[in-house]
Amino acid sequence: MQTEQPGAPLSISSTQKTEAERALVAAEAALQPAPQALAERFVTALGTLTATRPGEADGLAKVRAYAAMLEFPASAFTRSSLDAAARKFRWFPSYAELVEHLEAEVAQAKALRHQLRRAVALPVEGSRPSGKYSAMTDAQKAEFDAAMAKFRSRFASDASRSAEDGSGTPEARLPNAG
Repeated sequence: MQTEQPGAPLSISSTQKTEAERALVAAEAALQPAPQALAERFVTALGTLTATRPGEADGLAKVRAYAAMLEFPASAFTRSSLDAAARKFRWFPSYAELVEHLEAEVAQAKALRHQLRRAVALPVEGSRPSGKYSAMTDAQKAEFDAAMAKFRSRFASDASRSAEDGSGTPEARLPNAG
């Protein structure tokens, strides 16, 4: 990525853009929610590795309720993540505590996806500017001014023709009208 001049918008090469688009597809796929069964196995194992509060009833219902709500990618439910959670929580965690833990597990992948989205949104080097008129070079301003003059000329002729023959009325623009 580079800038043409100080204050100019960033741009990337077409090769970099293609690579960023491919990486973004992979990052999006990696962040798709895991099957509920994987979340259930994770929560069950965490329940086994942590102490439960006295009087806590129906562990299976709790596991199913947690798992149904945990929409995280498979990368959040790894052995490493389970080990970190079991070390972090002495008692079986609340839903909020577990979500906070899993969010931390996928934060880096989400940050990568965000950066790739930003890269994909950048213009390709040498492409037409999409920024402010004041940031354009003289050649770009001349090209833009010529395009706008052509547009204004065509718009003016279309408007005068529409006024003369009635083709500019809302009724004339309806399908099967006239």
